[in-house]
Amino acid sequence: MEHLIFHHNGREYTVYDALTADEIKAIAIMGEERDRRLNPLNPKSTRKYFEDTDKMAAAILRRCFHMTDSQISNIEETERRSLASGFIRFLRSANNL
Repeated sequence: MEHLIFHHNGREYTVYDALTADEIKAIAIMGEERDRRLNPLNPKSTRKYFEDTDKMAAAILRRCFHMTDSQISNIEETERRSLASGFIRFLRSANNL
């Protein structure tokens, strides 16, 4: 079985497990809800926002790219977020969501 290769910032990532359309929609809704609740003037709200974002990004990287925790921790924080976000945007576009 061949795997999809996702290109991001000059690197290639093998996709072992793509998300279902329902999972993509759920992640999009969760992201929108998280964005709606964010109060950028409240440091606690901002910290919680980024903690939630990091947890979601790590879960996506573990599942879809079969990355280990050490591989994930070796990727810079903003790059992890960007990779997960870019992959979700790609899946939404590919599935016309």
